[in-house]
Amino acid sequence: MRRGGKFVSLERPPEMRGAAGRSRWPWLLRGVLALVQALALTACGGGGGGGGPTGPPPPTSAIVFPPAAGGSGIQLASGPGSQGVTLALDVRTTGIHDLYGVAFHLTYPTAVLRFTGAVEGGVLNGSGGTPTSIQAVEAPAGNLVVGLTRLGPVPGTSAAGILMTLQFTGIASGSGALAFADVLATDSAGNPITGLIWAAGTVQTTIVAGAR
Repeated sequence: MRRGGKFVSLERPPEMRGAAGRSRWPWLLRGVLALVQALALTACGGGGGGGGPTGPPPPTSAIVFPPAAGGSGIQLASGPGSQGVTLALDVRTTGIHDLYGVAFHLTYPTAVLRFTGAVEGGVLNGSGGTPTSIQAVEAPAGNLVVGLTRLGPVPGTSAAGILMTLQFTGIASGSGALAFADVLATDSAGNPITGLIWAAGTVQTTIVAGAR
């Protein structure tokens, strides 16, 4: 071991290897152990107030939305605006030929969520270059009536992306399902587009009082 900048051997010297040496060796060993303990205490006491152990982080609110398995059609997905008690659900199209408008009902669990609004995406309005009309009202509670369409004699689009974002706030911990109903997608001639899959999903909320 190191002591005072020098290495100190713990091996018994020759004069202590006899009977007399054996009687003195335990005392020397106890002295060395005491020195080691003293050095350890000095090391633990250094550093000038490093502080005690940190506790676990405070609990936070969170909303998780596992989407249902989908295919070619319309899908819900948690968007980048989802954080804390806010759930931003993107209504996405996978790329539907000549899509001109969509209309649907969406049911959601009012025990854990509250609807706060809708924001149009860039698929049908061509990122602002094509006039559109959007509507999203709640009637009755827990049932959204939603419509989005292009306006005027313009063709539809086959682009994939976000049609709109539906915004919710978590109000209590729990879970529930979201589901599409009375769905309709139309082309530029006003004809229904059939064979589409409308995939919603479920929600799991963890709401902590005072957390955001």
